[in-house]
Amino acid sequence: MGFFDFFSSKPSTKKFGQIVINYARANGFQQPINFDEAEFRLVVGDNASHVLNLHNAYRDYCAVPKHQRDTVLLKYTAGLKIEGIPDDFASAKAHLMPSLKPRGQGEYLRLTSKIQDKEMSYDAAALPFSDDAVLMLAYDTEHSMALVNKSNYESWGVTMEQALAAALDNLRDRTADHFVDLGHGLVAGVWDDAYDSSRILLHDLAYRANCGSDPVMMIPSRGRFLLTASNAIAGQLKMIEVARLSSETDGRTVSACMYKIKGDQLVVYTPEDASVREQLNNLRTSFFAEDYGSQKELLDALHDKNGDDTFVASFTVFKNNDTDKLTSLCTWTRGVISLLPKTDLVAMVTPGATDDKYESKILSWADAVSMAAPLMQEVEGYPVRYLVREFPEAGQLQAAAETPL
Repeated sequence: MGFFDFFSSKPSTKKFGQIVINYARANGFQQPINFDEAEFRLVVGDNASHVLNLHNAYRDYCAVPKHQRDTVLLKYTAGLKIEGIPDDFASAKAHLMPSLKPRGQGEYLRLTSKIQDKEMSYDAAALPFSDDAVLMLAYDTEHSMALVNKSNYESWGVTMEQALAAALDNLRDRTADHFVDLGHGLVAGVWDDAYDSSRILLHDLAYRANCGSDPVMMIPSRGRFLLTASNAIAGQLKMIEVARLSSETDGRTVSACMYKIKGDQLVVYTPEDASVREQLNNLRTSFFAEDYGSQKELLDALHDKNGDDTFVASFTVFKNNDTDKLTSLCTWTRGVISLLPKTDLVAMVTPGATDDKYESKILSWADAVSMAAPLMQEVEGYPVRYLVREFPEAGQLQAAAETPL
C-alpha cells in the first residue's frame, strides 16, 4: 500500500497573478488592483470593494492549451465589471439562477473570515442539498455573476425559497433537451453555461434523458450533469470514471454523491453493486482529501494568528496497489491536543523517550469511536473534525483489536 498524492506541484502563482492583472489592464480596466499572494486573490477598487479569488482561474488556465488561455482570462476578468444586485426583487428576479456549491467552499469563507477578522458566511444564504453540497442563488448578467446573500433577501422582502422558484423558472427557460451518449449507458447533459450541474434540480429533464424510469445522477463539477440507469452497472462505473476526470480537469467541484429521484425529492443514493460502491467511495475519499487539505492549511493559519498550539491532523490517503482501493488515516498521539479528521483508520501513537522510540496501533474509525467516544468532541466546520485533549487508557488501547493497514 502506497501513499496517494493528490497535490501535484504547480507553476508560480505569483506570476499568474500578474498575468491576470496585465490582461485586465490591456483590456481597459482602470481601477486599482492589488495581488494578495498569501490568499491568492486580487483585491480590486479604491476601497477593496471586490475580491477575485484566483484558484479556479489558475486551474482552468493551466488545464487548457496555450491558444485557449486568453479565453480563460477573458471569462474571469469579465467579472471585474461588477454590477450591483438590485434592491428590489422585481428588478432582480429575471437574472436569478440556482447554483450548487460544494460545502468546502463555505468552509473556506468561514475560516478566511476568521483569519481576516471579517465576517463572511454562506450559512444564511444557502439551503442544504446533500452531505457535501449546498444550494445558493446567483445574480447573473452578461458581464458579471454574484452570489445572492442574506442582505439581498432582506432588502427584497422574500425568502430564499420564494426566490428559488423564480430562479428555477429562469433555468427551465434556458434548458432545451441536450444530451450526449458517452457509452456504456451513460448520458451527459451539455449546455456549457455554468449551470449544467444545477439542472439536476429539473426532475422532468432527467426522465427525458433516455436512462429509463429510475435514473441515477452525478454532478461532480459545475459543468457536468451525468445520468445512467439504476440497473446499469457498467454505466455507473463509467459515470464515476467521468466524474473523477471532470473533477480533476474542470476545477469547480460540486459533489461526489450519487443521486436519485424519490417522489418529488432528490436523495443521495448508495449503489447496490459492491464494485460501484467501492469506486464511489474512492471518489468521495479523493474529494475529502482536497477538502481536508484546504481546511488544514486555513486552520493552521488561524491557529498561528491566535497563538493556538492545537495540532491539526492530516487526512492521509493510502492506495492499495493490488486493488486500487483508497484508505484514509489520521494520527492520534498521546499528550498532543489535536483536531482529528474522520478517517477509515486511526493510528494511535504513544511516544517513547526519543522521537524514534514510540508505539503505535492501527484501529478502524468505528473501533476508535467505540473505545474513546467520550474523549472526542465534534467541532464546527466541514468536513467534520473532532477535538481530542486526552488519550485512551493503556488498558483500553491494549484491548482494542488492531486493523491491518
